[in-house]
Amino acid sequence: MLYGSIEHAHAEPFAEAIARNAAFRAWVLRQTKFKQFADGARLLDEEMKAKRSRFSTTWWRSHYTEACRCEGCSGQETDLLAVFEAQAGLRFALHVEVKQPRDRFPAHKNQAGSYASRAACWTTSPPKSVIRHSNAATLFLCSRTKLAKYKPHLSRFGSVITFEDVAGWNGLSGLSDTDQSAPKRYRQGIARQ
Repeated sequence: MLYGSIEHAHAEPFAEAIARNAAFRAWVLRQTKFKQFADGARLLDEEMKAKRSRFSTTWWRSHYTEACRCEGCSGQETDLLAVFEAQAGLRFALHVEVKQPRDRFPAHKNQAGSYASRAACWTTSPPKSVIRHSNAATLFLCSRTKLAKYKPHLSRFGSVITFEDVAGWNGLSGLSDTDQSAPKRYRQGIARQ
């Protein structure tokens, strides 16, 4: 089994829906501090992919740097990174932590807190593989059934969206069902034909 394959199965449909469906992208952004830019924001997925290593297979997955040794960057990664451009030319990023239903936060590591630190760090000094942007927000994507367990960490993120929220969103269309391992309800909500 590939490292992070279960997490990938939960993150990929979300990332692809952000890329392929403007209405879904706007819905996600409305859950963040960037709600005023939701309707006109363009995802810079092609530009992001072009900045990454030739070994990176996605525009969105596993962004990190070891060049910066700050608390947010050192030994940490952003599961799903999306950089957007608003109509006025403002560029902003969404750092998404994805916790698949069997995952947990490490006991002796400030994983949740590092997201905000890393997001702030990258607005002034992004890794060379990340598009420059001037603002960022954090989002936590998980199963609603785990919210009570994750409660001590939720306040560290700017926004929380559950797989069930996504599954219940009815505006997706035209997405292929490429993810056979994601929970059925989540997969159907993301990849509705």
